[in-house]
Amino acid sequence: MLASAVLVAALGVAVTGYAASAVVAGRSMSPTLEPGQRILVDPFAGDYAPVRLAVVVADRDGTAVVKRVVGVPGDRVRMVDGRAQVRPEGVGPWLSLVLPGTDDPWDTPRLCCAPDGSGGVAGSVEVPAGRVWLLGDNLAVSDDSRAYGFVPVSAIEGPVWLRTWPLDSADHLVAMAALSR
Repeated sequence: MLASAVLVAALGVAVTGYAASAVVAGRSMSPTLEPGQRILVDPFAGDYAPVRLAVVVADRDGTAVVKRVVGVPGDRVRMVDGRAQVRPEGVGPWLSLVLPGTDDPWDTPRLCCAPDGSGGVAGSVEVPAGRVWLLGDNLAVSDDSRAYGFVPVSAIEGPVWLRTWPLDSADHLVAMAALSR
């Protein structure tokens, strides 16, 4: 029993030594991530290719922010009735972003999308090559691409890999969101 505990502790130290660790400070990713939870960024991400709906850590003017990738290069994005919508690869129907456990649109007064992806005018915009469009899950309080526009893919430090603390919330952080018609 003691040997197992020591092995688990050693593995934990080894993983956290290679992965970036952060404590969630704000409510912009609620309910997916809550203040005080500790997360690890995937240590094997390397040159990360953005994946739609992944939760990532990105550098925003020297500050690490945790947001969801809503639009990848070639996607069209827009906000309609408080709901983020995506047209993957710019074709087909508009799909609404839905968080687990709710079908309700997020309540937010901010619009999208100016040519740089930031808010200010109603409409849709295409995510350019080398950029992503990021949103917080709690749109009412999140500063995200609606405020600062597209984010360079090079600013993404990697996807959030694990939620490690508190222990009762520890798990792999998979997409935990969906696109629906």
